[in-house]
Amino acid sequence: MTTSHTRIRVPSSTSNLGPGFDSQGLALNLYLTIDVAPTTDSHLTFTFSGEGATELNSAAENNLIHTAMQFVAKREGVALQAARLTVTNDIPLARGLGSSAAAIIAGFSAFEVITGTTLCEDKLLAYATAMEHHSDNVAAALLGSFVVSCVTDDGSVRASRVQWPDDIRAVVAIPNFKVRTAASRRVVPLQVSRQDAVFNIQRAALFVAAIAERRYDLLREAMRDKLHQPFRAALVPGLAEVLQLEKVDGLLGAALSGSGPTVFALATHNFDHVAKVIAACFESRGIECATRFLEVETVGRVIQQL
Repeated sequence: MTTSHTRIRVPSSTSNLGPGFDSQGLALNLYLTIDVAPTTDSHLTFTFSGEGATELNSAAENNLIHTAMQFVAKREGVALQAARLTVTNDIPLARGLGSSAAAIIAGFSAFEVITGTTLCEDKLLAYATAMEHHSDNVAAALLGSFVVSCVTDDGSVRASRVQWPDDIRAVVAIPNFKVRTAASRRVVPLQVSRQDAVFNIQRAALFVAAIAERRYDLLREAMRDKLHQPFRAALVPGLAEVLQLEKVDGLLGAALSGSGPTVFALATHNFDHVAKVIAACFESRGIECATRFLEVETVGRVIQQL
C-alpha cells in the first residue's frame, strides 16, 4: 500500500496535425490529474470529477486508467496494491484531444507510484502504443511539446521532441458531438495511391522543417492531407469548410484534431476572430461549437509528491 500522497498530471494532445498520420503529436494545456493517497480499503478505489465524471463514476472499476494499470502490472509481473485515486479530468472525451492517451499514461504513472516500480521511457512508450495502437498521442502526453514518433518492427517506439515556437498558440473548436476513434479509423482506406502517399510525406516533412525554421508562411500548405481528412469529413460536418479557409488574419493552418470531431488551428494573433470563423463553419450546419485557446504543454507528464 502506498504511504504517501502523490499527484500525477498528464496533458491532453492533438495528433496528425494534418499530414502526419499516426506520427505527429502536440501536447496541450488541458490536463488529466490523479491524486494518489493511502487507503484502509483492501483494493483500489476511484473517484472522478470534471469531464465525463458521471459516466466514469457509474463504472469506476472499469475505466481506462484502471485498465492501463492492470495491463502494465501483468506485463511487469507486479501485483497492484490498494490506494485511493481521485481523478480530475479537464479533457473532453471522444473529441480528438487525446483523452484515452492521457488516461493510459496516467494509469501507467499510477502503477509506478503505487508499486514503487520505475518504468523507462522506452518501455512506457511501447506499452502505451500497444494499448492505444498508435504512438502519436501517447508520445506527446508523456514527453510534452511537439513529438514525432514511429513504431519499429519489434513494437518499440522511437520518438523525438521538437522545440515549439513560443508565439504559436492553438485554437480548438469542439463541436457538440462525439466521434469514436474506432469509427473514425474505419472510414480511412487501407490502401492509398503512391501519389497521395508522396503528397503526405512531403507535407509532413515540410511541417517539421517549417516549425524548426519558424517559416510560418509554409504551414497552411504543410497541414494539407489526403490520407484521412477527406474520408473523415463525412463524420464531421463543417470540417471541409474549415480546411478551405484562407486569408484569415492570424490563422496559419488548420486540421482535424486526431480522429475528431475537434478542429485544431495554429495562430499567432487575432485568436478571437480565428475562433469565430472556424466555429461558424459548424454553426452554419446547426451544430453547437465551443472554442478554446490553448498553449502547448512543453513538459509532458509530471509526478509530484504532495
